[in-house]
Formats: sequence, C-alpha cells, structure tokens
Amino acid sequence: MKNIGIFWVLALTISSCSSVKNLAVDKDIERTFNQSSLFSNQFTGFSLYDIEKKEFISGYNDTKKFTPASNTKLLTMYVSLKSFADSIPGLLHSKNGASIVVQPTGDPTFLDERFESQPVITLLDSIDSVRISWPKPEIEKYGSGWAWDDYRYDYQAVRNWWPIYGNRLTILREGDSIVVTPKFFQDFVETNSGSENGTDREVNYNLFKVNSDGDSAEFEESIPFEFSKDLLIQLLSDTLRKDFSFTDQVIINPDTLYSQGLDDVLSLMMKVSDNLISEQMLILAAWKHGYTSIKPFIKHAKLIWLSDLNDMVWVDGSGLSRYNLIAPVDLVRLLNKAHDEFGLERLKNILAVGGESGTIKEWYAAEEPYIFAKTGTLSNNHNLSGFMKTRSGKWMIFSFMNNHYTVPTDSVKTEMQKLLERIRDSY
Repeated sequence: MKNIGIFWVLALTISSCSSVKNLAVDKDIERTFNQSSLFSNQFTGFSLYDIEKKEFISGYNDTKKFTPASNTKLLTMYVSLKSFADSIPGLLHSKNGASIVVQPTGDPTFLDERFESQPVITLLDSIDSVRISWPKPEIEKYGSGWAWDDYRYDYQAVRNWWPIYGNRLTILREGDSIVVTPKFFQDFVETNSGSENGTDREVNYNLFKVNSDGDSAEFEESIPFEFSKDLLIQLLSDTLRKDFSFTDQVIINPDTLYSQGLDDVLSLMMKVSDNLISEQMLILAAWKHGYTSIKPFIKHAKLIWLSDLNDMVWVDGSGLSRYNLIAPVDLVRLLNKAHDEFGLERLKNILAVGGESGTIKEWYAAEEPYIFAKTGTLSNNHNLSGFMKTRSGKWMIFSFMNNHYTVPTDSVKTEMQKLLERIRDSY
C-alpha cells in the first residue's frame, strides 16, 4: 500500500508540474500577443495542441474565423488522402483495336514537366485515333470569390476537366530571342518595347505580350492561357501528332489508367502551394465519390468526415477565395485527424519543411528541422499551420493566423518565428 501511495504522489506531482508548465506557456503566448505592437494592430489567432497528451496547450482568438488563404489546401490534402489509395486516376478509357475512347478525370499532371513519368502519353502514343467523351457539366474556370483581374498571373490558372501543360505557358527571353513553351503558342506572342519587363495577356483571349524596356536582361515568366475544348484538341494534336476528336459516346465499364503517385502530387501541391493542382485534386476527389461539382462534395465531406469541425466556410480547393473562413482550433483539429489516420511521417513528407523546402525554405531554419507546415498568404494575410517538434522531443500541432495587417509580410513572419522558436525551446 505504501508503494502505491508513493506512486500516486509522484503521478500527481508530475501531472501538477505539467499543468503548471502548460499554464506558463499559455500565459507567455497570451502576453506576447497582448503586448506586441505588431500583433495588437492586426487580427491574430493561435492554437497549440500536444499530440501525446491529446490536449490543447494554448489558444488566442482560436475559435474565431480567419481568412485561411492557402491553409485551405490542408482541407484539400485531407479529402485527397481520404479518397485515393496510392495513385490518382489520370484517364478512363475503352480501347477498340486501333482506336480508343477516353474520358478525362481532372488530373492536373498531364504534360506538366514537373512529372517526368507520363502514363497517359504512353497510352495515347500507341493509338492511331483518339475520341474524347467529355464529362458534364462543364467546370467553372474560376472559383467563387476569386479576383477577376488575376487571370494573367500563374497562380490563377483556369480549372477544367483536362488540364494540359498546367494550363500555363512559359515565356523566356534570352537576349533578343523569345522562347515560348509549348511552341504552339509562339505565334500568339508579340513583343513591345519601351515598357517595363514582363508579360501580359488579353482578357478572355490567348493573345500574349512580352514587354521589354530595351535592355538584354533575361527573364522567365509563366502565364495562364484561356482554355477551350478546341484549344485542347489543337494542343493534343500538335503534341502527339495524331487525330483527336470529341464524341457523345458514353464509356461503359471503362478501364482506369492511374497517372501519378498520390503523395508525389500532394507534396508538390503543399510545398510550392500550387493552386491549379489543389483545385484539380478537389475536383478529382469529388469525381471519385460521384460528384460532378465541388460544392455538393464539400457539403458531403463536411458532413461525413469533418463534422467535428465548427461551421467553417469552405468554397474552393486552393484558398484563392476570400470567402473561405476557418478558425485556428479547427485547422489544428483537422491536422490531428490527419495525424491519427495517416501518420506523422507521411504528413511530414508532404508538407514544407522549415529552412529546407517549399514556401518556408527561407524561414524556421534549425540544425534539426522543427517546423513541418503549410503557409497561406494573400494580400494583408499570412498564416502557418502544421507540426512542430520541441527541444524535449514532443510533437505539437499549431495554427498561427494573421489577417488584416498593413506592415510588410516579412515583419509578420519575423515575429511568428520568434514566438515559435520560444515555444520550441521552452516546452
């Protein structure tokens, strides 16, 4: 009995010390936000969770809703992991001799140079005639709440059932030469002089301009093209040198061709924050579950998989929309669900690593990486949510959200880094 009593005294002492430490960390975080001239002049939220203890350590405005920007991709990552095993479907097809009927799925990796293996190309190369059965309804090229005048920027490529070349072209200036990839668009690019270096495109038309200020400095820019089914046929024919056409034929019992490894696609999506990939992955996940648009699928996902999250507003796959709203505590809950279902090691390989890769390569550096996370940035908004390893070896989940600031984003990142380092060193 005496030994049992000693055990309980030790357990209570350890528990008490742990509680005191948690309280100290929480008070330090709250004091930082209240006393900081930067954080007090913006809308800031923070949530911190101990994975081992399964308890929240700290919260500041953690239940209030913020514009998540690309932290929305964490939702897309989760539903993608829930929807697919190890690969994503690139094409449905039914082969008949030398001809084939194919149906696109929304796979964003087709002829994207970042994916060296192209199984769809390998299949189509072996066929003389290709007919395309186009899914219905059409996909809206832009998401609800996107900025209409961002059509010219590479981060807002259009969505559709069959992305090709990432729905972007690349314009490279080498001395006096202009190199366009894919070459199909070479004749649609004109050069203007006397303007600042850069590229532009007409609204709703594939007419591109390269502005040159007269110097010979090299530059390379990616710019979205205006997608159409006719353009797709031209690009496919030009690239593969064979006949493509559309058909009303419905494919019965088609075969599925898988294109890329799921984690490879998600890793690129999360590390570089690729908006087209994230939009198309949400479309793919919706398609996998029998939905032809993302709105009813999002409703399904919230009801079936994410019912324990509060009443967030989720409208797109990338976070380009300012209509998205979610609380820091719910991003932590989401990451905890992903941790429990898919494992920390897998998520660490998908997320950007502080000081080493992706959008946080220049931030949160340390001898041993301690931040594995996703950024989310729009004008006047910057967020970071993910996993943190402390000096003591504990793993934490955090969400740090900053909205409506007017200072440079690097100033916000600097203060974020200071606080996260302090938590890493003290917990």
